[in-house]
Amino acid sequence: MSKTEILEDENKLTERLISAISKLSPQRKKMLSELLEEWERLDYREDSRMPCFLPVDYSTNDRVYQDFINNLSKGGVFIETLSPFRVGQSISLIFTLPLMQKTFKIPGTIVRTEQDGIGVKFSKKLTPYQKELIHSAISRK
Repeated sequence: MSKTEILEDENKLTERLISAISKLSPQRKKMLSELLEEWERLDYREDSRMPCFLPVDYSTNDRVYQDFINNLSKGGVFIETLSPFRVGQSISLIFTLPLMQKTFKIPGTIVRTEQDGIGVKFSKKLTPYQKELIHSAISRK
């Protein structure tokens, strides 16, 4: 298939979806919206998670915080916090991996905010060594 054909197929599908959604009741539209949000949340997670309870020091441009990491993956962490943050905000993390006694200072970006915390995606600046240590920690679960 050519790029033009693929785009035409995508456009037709989008039009069919819009038409179908416009015919739904308000209640079903709300249900569909919630389902799409859940899919986005699940699709966003590319790596397996390791449940944990790790102390973490982290900072933004204007403040330093201390909370706990709830789960860890090769791609990021979820930090339990009641402090307000915004998606897209840059953050710098310092934490020690369990059983390895290796302290990490890793930059990241807040990719989601929830009532009980924030999802942080590590920046692409992880060294191969850091990636391997995180992979080893997750593999031990």
